[in-house]
Amino acid sequence: MAQIYPPDRRIDMCRRLVAMRRTIGEAIGYRLCPSPVWDMLLDLYLAQYEKREVYLFSLYTAAPDIPQSTAHRKIAEMEKRGLVTRDIPRPDGRRVAISMTAQGLAIVDRLLDRIIELWEGGKS
Repeated sequence: MAQIYPPDRRIDMCRRLVAMRRTIGEAIGYRLCPSPVWDMLLDLYLAQYEKREVYLFSLYTAAPDIPQSTAHRKIAEMEKRGLVTRDIPRPDGRRVAISMTAQGLAIVDRLLDRIIELWEGGKS
């Protein structure tokens, strides 16, 4: 069982992972290593702790170099699996807020705990 790390350690690792994804994507091209769901989950996770709203369009940009239609489909898949939820805060429906569910946060917490453990030389 992975150790449970405090939120500040998880957030630090999340930021490192975002930077690593950016570095890899810039070096070999995002199309060769697409991971839109992971990219979007990392962005949503950071947003949760930074207390910032994430809207549909801005979440598309968290997964670079994939078509907007693909990003939209991946968000729908994450919603169906209970990882994220949509909220339409304006009556005209022009802005759709996306946030992680408690289940989504718990999954990413466990993933980050395991990644921190591996990063620090834990058993694979």
